Amino acid sequence: MRRPVVLTAAVLVVGAMFLGTGCSMLSADEEALAPPPTASVTTDPGIGLTVVDEANRGAPLEISGTDLDGKPLALADSRGDITVVNGWASWCSPCRAEMPEFAEAARTFEGQGVTFVGINVEDNEDDARAFTVDTPYRSIVDKDGTLLAQIPDIPPRSLPVTVILDRDGRVAVQIVGPIVLGTLEDTIASVIASEA
Repeated sequence: MRRPVVLTAAVLVVGAMFLGTGCSMLSADEEALAPPPTASVTTDPGIGLTVVDEANRGAPLEISGTDLDGKPLALADSRGDITVVNGWASWCSPCRAEMPEFAEAARTFEGQGVTFVGINVEDNEDDARAFTVDTPYRSIVDKDGTLLAQIPDIPPRSLPVTVILDRDGRVAVQIVGPIVLGTLEDTIASVIASEA
């Protein structure tokens, strides 16, 4: 059974600050620099973190493609690790805001059986490569949003989206909308603890 996690008032206030900064509400400067595609992906109207009970996790998530350098990359490559999958685009304001936390968490959990994989959705690949120059993990290119759509129980065409997979590649945690900054490492640690 999926159970929503009750967040504290302080966490909800921080999350609410991001809700006003959806991908579809870029400033004029941001739109001039990186306009979203005509069939743009938008942020979900609400932020939600859901923990999925082990009995209800379903089949392993099978997403594969090429990374921003044209090399093959598949979620199956990280079976045996906890895998943090983040759907993002360089033109998405909340995606840009949360990316430093993902990069920092990837560095923190390096060598601890945690793999990070991005899914870069409907983006200009040059912009995406420039944006991730300091990101210590790779992203699968999703030119038309079809890979993102393979993640179960995610509203269509939503960004950002994060799922944390258990060691078997099944969705253990899903976060629709921007993460609450300062909570990612604790969320990952809770999945690691549950897998021990």
